[in-house]
Order: sequence, then structure tokens, then C-alpha cells
Amino acid sequence: MDVERLLEEIKTKLSDVLVEAKIDRPRYASIKVKPEGMVKAATLLKENGFNHPLSVSGVDYPDRGEVEVVYHVSCLDSKSLVALKTALPRGQPSMPSLREIWRGVHFHERETWEMLGVKFEGHPELKRFLLQEDWEEGVYPLRKEFKLKPES
Repeated sequence: MDVERLLEEIKTKLSDVLVEAKIDRPRYASIKVKPEGMVKAATLLKENGFNHPLSVSGVDYPDRGEVEVVYHVSCLDSKSLVALKTALPRGQPSMPSLREIWRGVHFHERETWEMLGVKFEGHPELKRFLLQEDWEEGVYPLRKEFKLKPES
């Protein structure tokens, strides 16, 4: 499905959780929903052929008191890309895992948890795989306040 028709459907079916939906450039759209709408939005995307997750990342916005989580998902048939976003409270960023919708986000969600502290509810394996086992709990390398300690 092309992104123009997709956005029309999104605006109709996700109106209760939709924050923003726009076309950024040809074949590329951004959709931002409330955290409680992420599963519904991801399911709708998958039903419309967006079944190839490329990445999950996050952006720390301390001045806004939030962490934004971004899933980039493509539709290979229409050669389109969607950035599915949500904003979480920085103090306890938590949202449902989308792993049951897109199995390919398994390690991406783990990385986002480990590096930014976003808890993905229902994810079966939120444990370290990039940082060392004795890494200090509650210290996230991609948060703005993180400072690298000099080697001694």
C-alpha cells in the first residue's frame, strides 16, 4: 500500500491514539501515536504490508522529559517506509513490546532497553547483550546525561 492511502486509513482507524501523521517525502511517512496505541498501529501497518522492520531506536529529550521510540518499518511491495513513533515519560519509559507483531524487532528492542532504559512490556528476553554484565544498573549510555569515565 502506498503511504498516502495508508495515512488516510491511519487517520480513520487510529484517531483515538494518533498524535501526528505526515508524509515526509515520497514513499516515506511518519506516524506518532500515544504509547497505548503502539500495538494497534503496528498491527495496522503489518496488515497493510509493512512487515519488514529495519530498526528500533530511541531519542532522549531531557528538556521535554521524554524518550521517543522510533520503529522504522518498510513495505517491500510498494518500496515505502514508515517511522512509527511514540513518546514515553523519561522517568519510567515503558511500552508494550511489538515483538509478537514483528519478530525481527527482538534484538532491536533489547538494544533500546539496554542503551536508553526503555522497558518493553511482554518482551521475553530483556537482558544484557552489548554492555558488560557488571554495568551499573540505571546508567544508560545513550541518555544525554551519560558521561564516559576516563580510564585509570
